[in-house]
Amino acid sequence: MSWLYRSQFSIINAFFAAVIFLIPVYGAMLFLAQDLSVGALVVQSIFAPIAIAIWLYLPKKASFWFGFLVGLGLFYWVGLSLRFSMLGFLIPFVMVLVALVYGVIFYCLLFYQNLVFRIASLLLMGYIHPFGFDWLTFKMFFSYSIFGIDNWSFFCLILGVGLVLRFRRYYKLLGVGLLVMAVSWSGYKGQDMALALEDIAVTSTHVNQDFKWQSQNIEQIIGGNLEHIYQAIAKGKKIIILPETAFPFALNQSDLMGTLKNLSYSITIITGALRAQDKDVYNSTYIFEKGKFSYADKVILAPFGEEIPLPDFLAKPIYREFFGGEMGLSAGREFKHFIAEGLEFTPAICYEGTSERTYAHHPKYMILMSNNGWFVPSIEPFLQRLLIKYYARAYGTIVIHSANQSSAYVVSPNILGDIAIKS
Repeated sequence: MSWLYRSQFSIINAFFAAVIFLIPVYGAMLFLAQDLSVGALVVQSIFAPIAIAIWLYLPKKASFWFGFLVGLGLFYWVGLSLRFSMLGFLIPFVMVLVALVYGVIFYCLLFYQNLVFRIASLLLMGYIHPFGFDWLTFKMFFSYSIFGIDNWSFFCLILGVGLVLRFRRYYKLLGVGLLVMAVSWSGYKGQDMALALEDIAVTSTHVNQDFKWQSQNIEQIIGGNLEHIYQAIAKGKKIIILPETAFPFALNQSDLMGTLKNLSYSITIITGALRAQDKDVYNSTYIFEKGKFSYADKVILAPFGEEIPLPDFLAKPIYREFFGGEMGLSAGREFKHFIAEGLEFTPAICYEGTSERTYAHHPKYMILMSNNGWFVPSIEPFLQRLLIKYYARAYGTIVIHSANQSSAYVVSPNILGDIAIKS
């Protein structure tokens, strides 16, 4: 890696450093798109330690542009939801703004080239959440790797790479030993993953975002969802899971409630929809079972999607554009847990599935529903999956994921064993 130490480190070299740094994400994405978890394992096991090496030994003078390019490569999609409003012209500005924020963060984290400082800054990275957005978790680079993702394994990895590249003889051997200690030697195959799908229909829908929210299309959307339910009943399934906002209106105030309650005598229906109460609107999970229903409101709202973490004078115009008022969606108070057809689970909606708070009680099963139509085509669904995989491994949770405009799947808490859901 001597090229990192050239006296005149150019933006071009920062670009190549960023490209190599991002291979664990983009390489894994290419294999996951083909449902090849083994390929993702190989890519991340080889290139994620190389990404650590780049972090530890990147010259300070390259830090800002390196961070700018990494931020752009990972989060260029953040502003794509503006396509569905009158603010679409702001997309390039949002991309640049997000990249600038990460350029400044990386400049601070890479300010000193001292090895101890770089190790500490890499450990610190996962706790820096600009505007509450917590997707820059470096551990997701190891989600499908042979290495453990607990704090001790992560520390051994970083220190091991540092010793192997920096020192000679005995210290290099010590570094190799630390890398071996960081390997996860057990739990490659899921043991009970098939049980998660035996009686469950997990749907993947393909409703375009600009079609979904137009009132004249509501009847067609309802018909499509009901058809999924009828098909699941015909197949003898006990539970059907529909994506986030599969019914894009306040379901609790609609005549459809009676229909879904009646159908729930034949199958348990778990679906996403809006919920209205007084002046508040929630993004919610509905569970219909044996003629009754319950719900769980989304607790962790997505920054800039469901809430705007900016001062009111900046946030209110954006709220008016997207929500037709001066406030966004309301947040639920607490996470809920349910038992349906003997399956005990925690419901989660989209962004919640990538947040550590959702996994705090170590649920064995999580039913996650997403609407990725805001951001496709982009790498967002694959970043989401890497984060879900990381938390599934960290907390021993089986995540059953239903999605709109991206693949549905079941994520194993083991390195391999995920199950792809065919549309």
